[in-house]
Amino acid sequence: MSIWRALPLPKYLLLLVPVVLGVHYSHALSPLWEFVLAGAGILGLVVVIGTATEEVAMRIGAVWGGLLNATFGNVTELIIALFALQKGSHEVVRGSITGSILGNLLLLLGLAMFAGGVKHKTQTFSRTGATASVQMLALALFALVIPSVTLMFHQFDPSLPATVAPKMAERLSLAVAIILLVVYGLNLVFSLWTHSFTFRTEEGHIEEPRWSLRVALILLLATVVLVAFTSEIFVDALDRMVHETKVPVSEMFLGVVVVAVVGNAAEGSVAVLAAMKDKMELAFQVAMSSAIQIALMVSPVLVLSSFIFTDRPMLMAFNPFELLALWAGVLISAFALNDGECNWFEGAMMIMVYIAFGCVFWFHP
Repeated sequence: MSIWRALPLPKYLLLLVPVVLGVHYSHALSPLWEFVLAGAGILGLVVVIGTATEEVAMRIGAVWGGLLNATFGNVTELIIALFALQKGSHEVVRGSITGSILGNLLLLLGLAMFAGGVKHKTQTFSRTGATASVQMLALALFALVIPSVTLMFHQFDPSLPATVAPKMAERLSLAVAIILLVVYGLNLVFSLWTHSFTFRTEEGHIEEPRWSLRVALILLLATVVLVAFTSEIFVDALDRMVHETKVPVSEMFLGVVVVAVVGNAAEGSVAVLAAMKDKMELAFQVAMSSAIQIALMVSPVLVLSSFIFTDRPMLMAFNPFELLALWAGVLISAFALNDGECNWFEGAMMIMVYIAFGCVFWFHP
């Protein structure tokens, strides 16, 4: 089967990538339209990433395939966030971390449950794997809360100098980042080697690969390079849109919803398609692996990068709305995944909760 025909319908967004490059260097359009076109172009590119990683996953199994898809899917978000760090848009970066975790736990997993549940009455996945994944996220959130709460308490203490709280938050953010990376490494050892058997279930349908392994890997690497170029344009347009044209949208909403949805589109397409093919274990692994990667790997890497490559380190200091949303997302997903089964109604409820949080961040000043 030809490569083009094997891609899902959003593949036509790929045609926007050369348009985006031309518009950016010719300054033919406003930052708002450049931002929209770049975002659409990235969506087209992540369709290729999602399809290629699914092809590789057919050869290496659901657990390794979910990790691979989450890794390449999060490359898009990591690149966007690194460019945003260079611009000093820390609020957007922290918002994208919040939005990615929420998006994977509520929107992506909810869409997969809903799409799969419409075709299949009940779908199953590893209950042990779900429990371990939720525990990992809960641990990560405890770690993320520490710098945020410390900063908030010290800001209300009049006896401390104004410079004490930020310095302490910087040190805590650095320490927490290192701890989370160590925990993520231990999680890989647990899920991929010592206890990989607990994450395996029987899949309802085995699909044959359509591409060779070489073609899939070449497409992955080439697409990541294009994503890097397009993401730089995306972030530059976002920065100019917020600070020059004064578009009435908060940086928090852009980070939590817009940047996160664009960055997670690759995992989303794979998870939904896998669930519709009655491969709920792969869909679950994609969503949870991505959420865990964001919390335990991407966010620490961004913090460490800000300490090394920028003059102003990024703190793991999330505001109360973000912390509330993260904890709610973990609790809701824990209840939904507790029995190792899912249906379309559970998926619909998770999607509605995500939309409710989206409204909160839209109206937040």
